[in-house]
Amino acid sequence: MEDCTICALHEYELFKDLNQAELELLGKRSQATIVPKREYIFTPDSPSDAVYMLKKGRVRISRLSETGKHFTLVILEPGDIFGENAIFGDEPRRNFAEALDDAHICMIDKRDFETIAAQNPRMSLKLAQIVEQRLAEAQEQMENLVFYDVQTRLARLLLKLADIHGKRTESGAVQIGIKLTHEDIASLIGSTRETTSKILNEFKSAGYIDVIKRHILLLDQQSLASM
Repeated sequence: MEDCTICALHEYELFKDLNQAELELLGKRSQATIVPKREYIFTPDSPSDAVYMLKKGRVRISRLSETGKHFTLVILEPGDIFGENAIFGDEPRRNFAEALDDAHICMIDKRDFETIAAQNPRMSLKLAQIVEQRLAEAQEQMENLVFYDVQTRLARLLLKLADIHGKRTESGAVQIGIKLTHEDIASLIGSTRETTSKILNEFKSAGYIDVIKRHILLLDQQSLASM
């Protein structure tokens, strides 16, 4: 493995307040690696001994449901940090972290990360905000499962993805800027691939969405929002 370069670390919002010496310390103690598509970076019961930064590709954080199916908590994009719960205790991992593409990641030893964070209140605050956001996202996922049917959960997910990753096209549609398989989408709404595919086809037939080269385009956000 190679060390993570200082310039690469400085691109992460979490580390923008660090000085040159602190960046050099993290750079020397960190390791860059590539995790092949569909391989796990960590699994439940793995030791919580590192924090990870995603430089390229996508990573899915998921948990097994009572029926043994993966329920996706969040899909991470380049620039995201994960495995941050290692900083708050020595308990083993509870979730799966899976590379959805070949994932280029930077791994920082937990102890080195803790040392730098303890010396930088602003970094610690940003880290706390990341944890708070992840908890809020997990809570939203659980509430969606309890209070909404599959069709509504799917509509709400598409609107959320459009809000985060959407790009307006010349026709006025909003294209979701990440490619997701029907299996990926199903795991995000706690459904099966078959049910998800059926509802997506219904949305397409109704003129709410279109799908071009695995990219979903929202044509009628108002109808989706009314579900």
